[in-house]
Amino acid sequence: MSDEDGPATTRTPRAEVRARLLAAGADAIAEHGVHEARLDDVAARAGFSKGAVYSNFSSKEDLVAQVMQRATNLVLGALEDLVDADIPAADIGDVVRAAFGRHDQSAQFALLSEFRGYALRHPESMPEFVRQRRVLQDGVARLVRLWFGAHPEIDPGMPLDTFTTLLIAANVGTVFDAPALDDVNPGEVVATLVEAVIRRR
Repeated sequence: MSDEDGPATTRTPRAEVRARLLAAGADAIAEHGVHEARLDDVAARAGFSKGAVYSNFSSKEDLVAQVMQRATNLVLGALEDLVDADIPAADIGDVVRAAFGRHDQSAQFALLSEFRGYALRHPESMPEFVRQRRVLQDGVARLVRLWFGAHPEIDPGMPLDTFTTLLIAANVGTVFDAPALDDVNPGEVVATLVEAVIRRR
């Protein structure tokens, strides 16, 4: 098993160690929850000793916060890769359909649910949860403003902040209810919402 404490000639770069630990932490938390996720399991999943966890994160709470940050970054990165100002109005529904529907969101939602429950049970963690959700909301709002700013001929029919809230809520709500929705695709739901509300002025 590799370990960042091995000989210098085989030392894994610190950035790779952190990335692997964060990915393993996300898997462990989604599978077992914050309380039951053990640091030695996280380390083993990543291919390191438990010491590697403590040399990269100050505590389990720090690891949890960084896993949440990683999850937020992954969602925003996926959206930023697909949404830009040059997308024609006739194509925006299909782009949204791809952006929200291209990945299985079940693991992502398991993480979000666990973070939300953990923050409710541990109020000291709520500010970090709120901060992360606002980062996501601000990122989506930035993309919404970017696209509508480049398409003044399109009327969203509501304030853009409200539109952003609806997009996020439609996606989260659909993923939440997925077991009861007979394989409804969140991307299809969000895209249908977009296509329904945008109108030429």
